[in-house]
Amino acid sequence: MKSVYFGKVSMLLGIAAIALVYSLTGCGNNTQQTQEKRPIDTVVNTVDISTLTKIADTTLTDNKVSVFAQDSLRSKNETIYIQVTDLEGNPTADAHLDYDVIMDMGMMSHGGPYYPLVDLGNGLFKAEVVFIMANMDDMGEGWILHTILNKKDSLSFLLPVSEAKYVRTISVNTKDDSRVFVSLLLPEEVKAGTQPIGFTLHKMDHNLFPALEGYTVEIEPLMPNMGHGSPNNEAATGTGNGRYSGTINFTMKGHWKIKVNLLKGGEKVSQEELVFPVEAR
Repeated sequence: MKSVYFGKVSMLLGIAAIALVYSLTGCGNNTQQTQEKRPIDTVVNTVDISTLTKIADTTLTDNKVSVFAQDSLRSKNETIYIQVTDLEGNPTADAHLDYDVIMDMGMMSHGGPYYPLVDLGNGLFKAEVVFIMANMDDMGEGWILHTILNKKDSLSFLLPVSEAKYVRTISVNTKDDSRVFVSLLLPEEVKAGTQPIGFTLHKMDHNLFPALEGYTVEIEPLMPNMGHGSPNNEAATGTGNGRYSGTINFTMKGHWKIKVNLLKGGEKVSQEELVFPVEAR
């Protein structure tokens, strides 16, 4: 309970900071990167749409645009797929798409971290978004996906984002970059044993959330019920574009907590310790 409480307190502080920024600057355009021509990602061009969950769609004069997710969307790093077809459902191979995400809270709105759209070919696009909070009842529309199709048709989709079972994105104050959003990429349940662990780091800079480089993410797995940690863990180091990869060892099945600190130049720069729960099965 303590780690969940800490995560909620940290997130409320982050929301308060965002509210202050947006009350001063307004919503603005949260588009972080716009590419005139995106390369087709042939490595991951094998997504089976039939295995995904459709969460929104709309029909235009000549096209149909649909939004898919692996399952339900939660307050964490998520992948969304956007498909453009003709009215008969055939992929539109020459579609051009841009996007951004906004959290509409009624009296105010703010963005969140997201990565440039990846063109998977055949009218299918992949969007990676960090939902830094869940939708809130009776507070605006919630998360909205804005898209522009072929530079002329502007579309908006309401995204049903609920609270993650275990906190996966926490904001933390840092020495050099003020408030930083740290996202753990592990699912809530993992297999026991040694495995890769990944993070993304983004800074809050007014209405933008640029990816952060130059950090080391120190990890310390602990098993509270047994009173021990584990050996052979490796801190997560940068792989580019705000992504960090390391190694973690869950030596046995059960409930674990991962303590996380941010380092820069070997010095601890995060002003609070982050705690992410995980279940090893």
